[in-house]
Amino acid sequence: MTLNDLTLIELSRLTEDQAREALERLRWPNGPVCAHCGESENVTKLKGSAHRVGLYRCNACEEQFTATVGTVMEQSHIPIRTWLMAFAIICSSKKGVSALQLQRQLGLGSYRSAWHMAMRIRHAMSKEPLAGLLKGTIEADETYVGGKPRKGGKASKYGRGTKKVPVVALVERGGRARSFPVKDAKANTLREVLSRNVDPSARLMTDEWRPYITVGREFAGGHER
Repeated sequence: MTLNDLTLIELSRLTEDQAREALERLRWPNGPVCAHCGESENVTKLKGSAHRVGLYRCNACEEQFTATVGTVMEQSHIPIRTWLMAFAIICSSKKGVSALQLQRQLGLGSYRSAWHMAMRIRHAMSKEPLAGLLKGTIEADETYVGGKPRKGGKASKYGRGTKKVPVVALVERGGRARSFPVKDAKANTLREVLSRNVDPSARLMTDEWRPYITVGREFAGGHER
């Protein structure tokens, strides 16, 4: 069962360990990915009394991380189970939820905690996705989407000369993927999509489309074509 299958009542019955495991499955459907460098094949789960539950170590960059690093839940003392319930309450409400209502439903000790949770969750909902910026090696490309021409009409051109809608796709190797319909595939448009979704430390991989050359210079990890 995935997190999306759980009702609010079922979320409330989760232990903190079960909630953490559910968050890990949601964020890393293909296994843990380093929140610092994007490495996925050389990650070790740290066990034993010397390490807190849910802690991982990246053997590539030697940094430690958990499923909350890089999210609105990072450095929060509120339990993950409570965060998941808050997301469920806010996302399922058609008319919005006040911080006071959230405090009452979750049994939070202070209004300030509920207010901060609500603000962070709304911020996360305005972005895509919850997990934050894509990191590591990022592959970027476009495709063009549209139906076949009507009977008797002229066939549409292929590739970047078409009148179909361009869609930019970003794929984090070993991790997440995102796609966005855009107005065109020019440098300014591609820069906006990449800057809003890719960490500046990332390594960019693209084809030889010239607008990527200018954009690629802005990534510390380099740009390969």
